[in-house]
Amino acid sequence: MDLEYDEMQRMLRDSVREFVARECPSSRVRAAEASADGFDAGLWAAISALGWTGLVLPEEYGGGGQGLLELAIVVEQLGYGCVPSPLQASVGTVALALAWVADEATRRRWLPGLADGSLIGAAPLDARTPVLSDEAWHLHGTTTLVPYAAECAVLLVPVHVPTGGVSVVLVAGDPATPLPMRRLRVLTEEPLYNVDVEGVQVGAEDVLATGAAAEDLLARMDDVAAVLSLAYAVGAAERCLDLSLEHAASRRQFGRPIGAFQAVAHRCVDMRTDVDACRYLAYQAAWALDNDAHSAEATVSAAKSFANDAMRRVQRNAHQVHGAIGFTLEHDLQLFTRRLKAFELTFGSTAWHRERLAAAMGMGAHVSTR
Repeated sequence: MDLEYDEMQRMLRDSVREFVARECPSSRVRAAEASADGFDAGLWAAISALGWTGLVLPEEYGGGGQGLLELAIVVEQLGYGCVPSPLQASVGTVALALAWVADEATRRRWLPGLADGSLIGAAPLDARTPVLSDEAWHLHGTTTLVPYAAECAVLLVPVHVPTGGVSVVLVAGDPATPLPMRRLRVLTEEPLYNVDVEGVQVGAEDVLATGAAAEDLLARMDDVAAVLSLAYAVGAAERCLDLSLEHAASRRQFGRPIGAFQAVAHRCVDMRTDVDACRYLAYQAAWALDNDAHSAEATVSAAKSFANDAMRRVQRNAHQVHGAIGFTLEHDLQLFTRRLKAFELTFGSTAWHRERLAAAMGMGAHVSTR
């Protein structure tokens, strides 16, 4: 793949960066964090109006027909402003999954609304803890860590079936009788919920995949989610670097800016190296998911396993440059480093991805615990 932006990608990147600077100052991020539901409806409407919600969906359903690389570019710039939105969950996971495996009637029912942002979809972050289902597709249990569940119109749920296999089913939301759910308090204050699906019955037409096909779908959804979360983290890490450079230029000790001291300058250089490496690993993985299915799994795991460690280094170096002020809630730095830590803890550990990468290279058996 060509790692340089083409003209369209450059314009897309710049337009998103301008939107973030104009529409989402840190005060708006803080307001969303402090709100009861964590959802900024006005911000979501603005994002939807620009067409980013349909960017990767087929044109016949109102989408833009672009690839995951273009979506990763958008998400990266949203990460630069810590923009709170369900874009990654609704589009990157649910809408794409429906585009991949749903029948035509299901696509016509849901994809146009997901493409224009009038509908929001959600799926649990941990798809490996499915609820139970009986033979009549009555669900039993709670699906956990569902982002923006209170706003979603369609929920994808992995379920254990009586035969012992896994299926993926679609649960339609009903505003008149919403599912019972409980919001969780998490590091980033992102709206994550545990959703009770006890007694919900789904029709046979809402079973998207079963058996090996369901396992493949869940793995693909996980990989897309990992890459988009990495792209968002790259944007946040870039902002950590910019904040550090500003502080190093303005903070003075011994009569000169602290950035003039090698101990500070070297940390900023190390941050630059890690951010750039993670950016191109994210782009390569996004491209591979669309264009090279044979190597996609290894490419995603290579990116994620490296970035888990790299993002921890960026956090550490940014806080070392800022000193104690970076840990205070009044300073913006902690908005970004909290999200970098959350990235590190989701969508597979470093050890899990390294073992999967080794297995893909023929160097050992892959383990199943993420």
